[in-house]
Amino acid sequence: MLLNKIHLFNFRNYDEQQINFNKSFNYLYGNNGEGKTNVLEAISFISFGKSFLNSSEPDCVKFDTMAFDVDGVYENEVGTEYNVHLNYDSIQKKKTFHLNKEKVTRWSNDIFGRFPVVFLSPHSLEITYGNPSERRKFFDILLAQTSRVYLDFLRNYVRILKQKNALLKNQLNGNAMPGKEFRNLLNSVNEKMTEYASAILIRRFELLNKFKGYFTESFSFLTQKDDIPNIRYYCDFFDTDNYIQNEEVITDIEEVQKAMKEAVERKQAEEMARGVSVVGPHKDDYIFRLTKNTNKAFELKNFASQGEHKTFVIALKLAEYHFLNDSLGNAPLLLLDDLLSELDSERVSKIISHLKNYGQIFLTTTGTGYSKELKEFYDEGNINYFKIENGKVVD
Repeated sequence: MLLNKIHLFNFRNYDEQQINFNKSFNYLYGNNGEGKTNVLEAISFISFGKSFLNSSEPDCVKFDTMAFDVDGVYENEVGTEYNVHLNYDSIQKKKTFHLNKEKVTRWSNDIFGRFPVVFLSPHSLEITYGNPSERRKFFDILLAQTSRVYLDFLRNYVRILKQKNALLKNQLNGNAMPGKEFRNLLNSVNEKMTEYASAILIRRFELLNKFKGYFTESFSFLTQKDDIPNIRYYCDFFDTDNYIQNEEVITDIEEVQKAMKEAVERKQAEEMARGVSVVGPHKDDYIFRLTKNTNKAFELKNFASQGEHKTFVIALKLAEYHFLNDSLGNAPLLLLDDLLSELDSERVSKIISHLKNYGQIFLTTTGTGYSKELKEFYDEGNINYFKIENGKVVD
């Protein structure tokens, strides 16, 4: 998929700006705070439905205005164009989408995954440095872009989880219903929650079995060392190691359901005392580990250097790109926000030499220092340079 052009109106620090993109490489440069990242954020909104920086829509409305609009024109591999329009109205607090002038009622069903995108920025380090929710979000988004069924299971699980938490909280706060009625309702909620949870877990296991090959290859490309990376799925009620390390093992959904049901029963007193659900895939984690050439393994979050974190995250993102490309048969857009300034010169040279193997790329940086290296791998017509100043393309 290619993004031919984008039009911004009252988005962040842009009054109105249209940008026509190169089908290969787009190099956006300028001082910090001028609006380079805002262009990538606008792309993420119309590709992904949300800001890749996790910003809210009201944050993206230009100061002293009431709404913003972002229009984009995509083109698939056979030349068919898709016109996407996004509007956010801060008065009505409403976000609306149109695809080819038809209103989209459910973004996740009609758009999500159609225009795949992979973004890498300094914020991406939260995947390794941050809370388990950051790691779950990374893999959930990856899986949801390739599986509508998974997205439906996840949406239903979140809905039933909210219902259960509200039920537990009301009971704890004294808004109690009769004991028998409460337990019957809680058992019904737990049964449905277990059904969705087991479906989610099995698909997460399957994803990791497929993804680990992409990740290992990307990681080995980035480093000359003999470090061996590993991703382990942690679930406190189910031993996942055998299922994720052995592709031939097929997980029995009834086995997962039984394990979760038993865990919920064990933790019921704790859940009622705390007023919140403590069992389920919303509590799970992905454990990132490295084994050094000394054969000493350690958990990345607690013991890795900053360089090791960066290498791990970049490998995750490159693996994400290839996984989506192969799974969807549709090359994602690759958004690289201030990537090169975060790396040493050796990794910069290696990544630049490799970028030609990807599809359409959008890179932001503070200067034109890397343009010489890029010209070694791209013809002049395959790179567009955009100088950004104060919310305008000036060159």
